[in-house]
Amino acid sequence: MTTLELHDPTGGIEITRLHAPRLDTLDGKKIGFITNQEWQAHRTLPLLRSLIEADFPAAELLPVDVFPTGNEKISKQDTIDRVKAAGVDAVVVGAAA
Repeated sequence: MTTLELHDPTGGIEITRLHAPRLDTLDGKKIGFITNQEWQAHRTLPLLRSLIEADFPAAELLPVDVFPTGNEKISKQDTIDRVKAAGVDAVVVGAAA
């Protein structure tokens, strides 16, 4: 019988938290938007913003263009620092391809 030994080149990462904790409500929360500007983000994010605004009138929603956009910018430390400095409670991330 032949034995094959396989190597998995993907490595491994220990995941200790699958998702950020969920907010109990969006009312009274400050919410930002960040996007890589793919797949009609210029239409979908403003629409999503207006839907959140209608359902949660006490939420403070930042304009969708406050933070840098595009694949090359959204993961940069400067963008992360700007999101933190804005003091948002949540961020809607629009990342499509």
